[in-house]
Amino acid sequence: MQNTLDALRLIPHVRSVTVLSEGAQQNGIEYNEIQQLLANKKKISLIGKKGCAIFFSNKSSILVIQSEPHVNLGAIDLVLNSIE
Repeated sequence: MQNTLDALRLIPHVRSVTVLSEGAQQNGIEYNEIQQLLANKKKISLIGKKGCAIFFSNKSSILVIQSEPHVNLGAIDLVLNSIE
């Protein structure tokens, strides 16, 4: 998993990559709230004028990828697709 996190952080315009775990709250984001959003999906992408946020469910954790505008979403998808 660490290799995946490092690869995501190397993508240009990616601001941060955070791993949320059950029972933990980071940056004002609660695991349970995001888990409910991801109940029927593996990934949610929120795209706005100031950047985007991608929530990716992986086993018992959730990856939160925050980026600036103009990030290559295809590169992020490629890295995320490599996770089994």
